[in-house]
Parts: sequence; C-alpha cells; structure tokens
Amino acid sequence: METNILYYGDNLEILRHRNQSSDHDYFPDKSVDLIYLDPLGITDGSGRRAATWKCWIPTGVGRSDVYLSCRELGYALKTSLHQSGNWHFAFLSQFFGGNLDTSLDKLDGRFIKQWPRPRQIAPGVTLAFRIVTPHSAVSIPFDVSLYKSIAWIPAPPDNRAVEIDIIFTAPDTLVSGWPGKNSMNTQLIDSMSLSSGEKVWVVHWVTDMPNLGTLHGTPRYFIKGKSKNDLTGAGLRIHVFGHEKDGSRAIYDCAAEKRDPSN
Repeated sequence: METNILYYGDNLEILRHRNQSSDHDYFPDKSVDLIYLDPLGITDGSGRRAATWKCWIPTGVGRSDVYLSCRELGYALKTSLHQSGNWHFAFLSQFFGGNLDTSLDKLDGRFIKQWPRPRQIAPGVTLAFRIVTPHSAVSIPFDVSLYKSIAWIPAPPDNRAVEIDIIFTAPDTLVSGWPGKNSMNTQLIDSMSLSSGEKVWVVHWVTDMPNLGTLHGTPRYFIKGKSKNDLTGAGLRIHVFGHEKDGSRAIYDCAAEKRDPSN
C-alpha cells in the first residue's frame, strides 16, 4: 500500500474484497483498521441537543483497546480503555503540545486522570465508563438534517438525566438481550466484539439528576492566551470528571450558565 496517496471510490466495495486476492492490496496484513459506532447524541426532538460522542476500537494491533471522545471538543480529549487495564483520560498529544498552557499543568502532563480497570459489578461484567447528561444540558440549537449519522437518544424528563454506559462482558458471560435490560430498563445503542473475546456494549437509561453541588479540584484554562474572561457567549459546556463508588469513571456533560455577579 503506497503512503501519501488519496484512495477514493466505493469504500464498501473495497472492504468487501479486502481478504480476497486482488491487483490492489489496499489493506496489507500490517495495516490498522478502526471500527466505529455511530456517533451518539441526546436531543429533545425540538431542535436542541447536548454534546455528541464517538466510540471506536482499533483492529490489527494485537490488543483490544476501546476509545471514547467528545466531538464538541474537537477530539482534544480522549478516554482510553486499554486491554492492559491501564485506563486514562487525557489530552491528545498533538493538541497538548500546541495549545496547553503548560505552566498550569506542570505535574500532570497531558494526563488528566489515570486509573486501573475497575472491579466487576457482577460475574463477567465490568461497568467501564459513564456519560451523564442532565435535562438542562440539552440546550444547543441545531439543524437535525445536518446530523443524519447520529444515533439520537431522547432527552430525559425535567430534573432527570440520561446515563450512557460503556460495559464489558467476558467471553463466557451469558447476557439476556444486553446488560441491564431487565434489571435497569436500559436501552441498547450498539455493541462490538473485541479480539480478546470480550464484548463491549453501549447502553443508555434514565437516572436521577446528579448532585454536583460540591465540586473539588481546580478549573483548567488550558488554551494559550485564553482565560476565564473568554468564557462568554451561548453554547458553553462544562465537563465534570467523576469517580463512582464501583470504580468506574464518569463525565457529566453540563451547560454553562453565566451568572450576574451582583446576585
């Protein structure tokens, strides 16, 4: 396969014949493929949405890793769930080097959080990661006709939240439908089989509004030349990173509101 070449045409035709003999070896044995789920999003059905996300796995690399990223952040941040059990939430190296004000992050580098794979919540079942979106965060105006590839999830009722869960099941684990279908009334978004034999599931369900009244840590103003004075305008988002009791991590996708300082 030649590099620095733009290949174009019917990609489905190319993929369909990738393992057959051909005059054009588009996918040599050492190439790396990416398997994507449809992007995920939450909408109220009336022209407003929350942040959108994508989940993917690389194949042909000899390990079963799963990645998650928020599309609104321009893929500046990525959650990495490595088969090794070393998981992290970090800036992409390219973004970190060109945009981060390193004087504010001398100790952490590009890694925001690092943690080991959590314990199983049931035999053969690991709740890996959560994305929690309160009803109030479904606030971004958009034209749904421009987002045809999104797997849309209905917005939750007032004072409730949608939780999207990334769940791993072991190869010998029997699952009735999908994880949480009967016990938690979850809805299946999609699933992927990993080369390790495990299966990763993406499900969603309506849960109680998270209590974010007491937050710990220091906000990061990481763009060079920017400060909190630049945080103005509509459509601002706040992503809060949390640690759950079962060992899983969560991102809370919230809408930012500018308050009157006189109140």
